[in-house]
Amino acid sequence: MNGPLTGIRVLDSAHQYPGPFCSMLLADLGAEVVKVERPQGGDPARRLQGFFRSINRGKKSLTLDLKVPSARDILYRLVETADVFTEGFRPGVAARLGIDHQTLARINPGLVYCSISGYGQDGPYRDMPGHDLNYLAMSGMLEAFKDRAGRNIHPHVAVGDLSSGMFAALGIMAALMARNQSGAGQYVDVSMFDGLLLWTATRLGTFFETGTPERTYDPGYGVYYDRDGRPFTLGIAHEDWFWERLCDVVGLGEYRSLTGAERRERGDELSKKLQNVFALKTAEEWLKRLREADVPAAPVQGAREVVSDPHVAFRKMIQEIPMPDGSTNRQVAFPVKLSDTPAAIQGPPPELGQHTEEILVRAGYSAEEVERFRREGAV
Repeated sequence: MNGPLTGIRVLDSAHQYPGPFCSMLLADLGAEVVKVERPQGGDPARRLQGFFRSINRGKKSLTLDLKVPSARDILYRLVETADVFTEGFRPGVAARLGIDHQTLARINPGLVYCSISGYGQDGPYRDMPGHDLNYLAMSGMLEAFKDRAGRNIHPHVAVGDLSSGMFAALGIMAALMARNQSGAGQYVDVSMFDGLLLWTATRLGTFFETGTPERTYDPGYGVYYDRDGRPFTLGIAHEDWFWERLCDVVGLGEYRSLTGAERRERGDELSKKLQNVFALKTAEEWLKRLREADVPAAPVQGAREVVSDPHVAFRKMIQEIPMPDGSTNRQVAFPVKLSDTPAAIQGPPPELGQHTEEILVRAGYSAEEVERFRREGAV
């Protein structure tokens, strides 16, 4: 069954994390993705095999040294029949390589060209270097991650990289939809910083209203610890009926009638009372009782628990795909279920340069020309 992007051809020159994550989403949706890599080592993420494989499935690998004139000529020919081009260089680098939007749009006016960078293609921070943690810090998001002592926590998930990859996929698909009407491609400028700023919108909304981004939370919404120090979570936000059930389960009936506002006002006091009760039993015992009472509660699962979770299995969110050497590789599947044009893993992550000859021959080059490109160091 064809995916919704079947027939769309993507040239993905972006390396590391955001660009490959974006193009993997497009590949799962049916697009043909050609991963353009340097002949010497390829995408630097290849040095971390598990990391690389997790965001590069279903693609074809083409090696091109874009500093070699004949390699740029190859890219220009491929652009003629491409729908999308992605790059993740610092602003200005693509122009120096001769693969900037203006150059490629002259070759193919229908091309959707997507740049992913830290702070975007213009503005005071345009040329400032950075990585995920820097963008988290600058956007105000890191301020929301604190431990009990009030110290900022380094999240071990690259939120900015992932969010920018998702925004890039969204922008590309919007541009493709617009092209259906106009016939013209366009430039998609994705800033990791801007995306994180949008993800802090509710904190900023609170700040605009009250002068502080901080909100008070219901004591029924948080992380608690059992008698062995193991964490589990309660998810009561503003629903009084969940609070009432919680009080019944833990034997704090005298607080059952408190409203959400009253609970938030007495948050520290009530959190301590809840923690004192939870410290009497194991997390398993509490979770069983809380779930039987229909109270939102969940364990803090590690990777081992997640991959063996029955709900993950039922939703087919972990899938094994065959590798060329006969082994299998586990992948996290596309999370959105489309009823008529479902996403699907299109194949394993490619070996470096695995599809170079196939792609060049399809583009009209002869075997002799491919061999000459190899001698020149172009591929």
